[in-house]
Amino acid sequence: MSLLEDRIVPGREERVGACMAYGGTACGLGKADRACLKNQNRSFSQAGLCQALPVLGMLLTLPETAVVVHGAIGCGSTGFGSNINIRLRHVQRGNLNARDGIWVSTNLTESDVIHGGGLKLEQTVLDTYERFHPKSIIVLQTCAPSIIGDDLDSVISLVREKLDIPILASHCEGYKTKIWATGYDVAFHAIVHGFIESDKEGRPPCKQGRKAGERPLVNIINLASVGQPDEEEIERLLHAIGIDVNIGPNFATRESIRNMTQADLTVSVCPTHDDYFVEYLNQEYGIPFVLKDMPIGLANTRTWLLDIAGHFGLEAKAEAFIEEETAKVLKAVARFRPILEGKRVFLSAGEFRALVTGALFQELGMEVVGVRSYHHDDFGREFYGKLVEAQQGKDFHVDIANFQPFELTNLLQKIQPDLFVGHINDNVWAAKLGLPVVTIFRIFDYYIGYRGFYEVAKKTARILLNPAFNRNLSKNVSNPYKQEWYHENPFKYIKTGEALTSGEVAGQA
Repeated sequence: MSLLEDRIVPGREERVGACMAYGGTACGLGKADRACLKNQNRSFSQAGLCQALPVLGMLLTLPETAVVVHGAIGCGSTGFGSNINIRLRHVQRGNLNARDGIWVSTNLTESDVIHGGGLKLEQTVLDTYERFHPKSIIVLQTCAPSIIGDDLDSVISLVREKLDIPILASHCEGYKTKIWATGYDVAFHAIVHGFIESDKEGRPPCKQGRKAGERPLVNIINLASVGQPDEEEIERLLHAIGIDVNIGPNFATRESIRNMTQADLTVSVCPTHDDYFVEYLNQEYGIPFVLKDMPIGLANTRTWLLDIAGHFGLEAKAEAFIEEETAKVLKAVARFRPILEGKRVFLSAGEFRALVTGALFQELGMEVVGVRSYHHDDFGREFYGKLVEAQQGKDFHVDIANFQPFELTNLLQKIQPDLFVGHINDNVWAAKLGLPVVTIFRIFDYYIGYRGFYEVAKKTARILLNPAFNRNLSKNVSNPYKQEWYHENPFKYIKTGEALTSGEVAGQA
């Protein structure tokens, strides 16, 4: 299977053996059978994330693009949550006239579900063009029209004959996968087929090598949730060793995306996010790639940079730069170490982000006592072991959960970490328990590379020195769970596989 060959993106359960339900320890996860993990599930689920959220989160970043959500009105509502982030990111990139992302819904009714929504979809696309005059339109098909048999691809073919702009198709039916990260693949699928494979100009030719004296050009696959400061840090790191950078496809124009086929190397910032697109560029354009680390923390940034430099014979230059930057940042963070050393941290995020951020905190002298990953697949498997090894074999708790805040609050009550690190939607649950929290990946902050290492250390020290707000908050609010729940095993609703007892969770892993 490949991005080019797949008409509809396969779920990650099938493609990379992803799982979304595990409760136990890092060492236990490392020993678990891949097939058994894939089949684990919950008999009770409080909340979850549909793949539509990352799909909309990526596609709405494309400049002067409108997204037509084909389905019930509620399926597009996640677009509201993406608007502020998208507008601010465009402003960071110098577009002071940035607007909210444009999305409209076909708003299927009961009658449409009975009689079909194909004609309504066609008219909605035409109306969207007449009203907003976007440079491209993406049609995102949700569950209901897929179940009733609406033929998205046929409608797209008809509309392409009437509109002289790229029309992209995105099959984003949430019921087809429980792994939300499949949405990244769906978004890349739409971008590639709309801007490269089915573009009116045809697909770009393969690059015929670099000219004498020409600097290497590297694709950096960016994340919608990575802000301009981090993109600037990535550019700084690579420019310092003689490499030019093309960043995309998020917030990139059609022309920039097509130019990604002309790079000498494709570099992932997050393997979980990027592998589908990276493999397409490799298979169809012969572009080699780096797909194994995330430049967060000192060790991972070093590995990431050296892997890139090795493709162009720039290892010596990279080594010298790394030594200089490491020495400077270690000297800069020395004043924060007395505040940070020995503190116990719990992390919650997409798997790869959580794990590499855990390594960053270990480099600051802190202990990882828990990780809640939104899903688990092969890209993160070895990193759990690395975190255990870095703290002399001391194991830690792992919760693989597509959110499920009832598990998280139970686990936090038992572990009582000194610090919680998570996304904004996770942090509220920890804050209500009185725990100090650090937000992972704020688009205003440095988080990646050496600047990120310093900024995370400084911010964490400040938060640990000033925990009063969340302590007071915990005295005046409560989580919606009975006290009896906190005495239960947090993983009691995970079916099959091994789960810890509540006593094991309360003690050391």
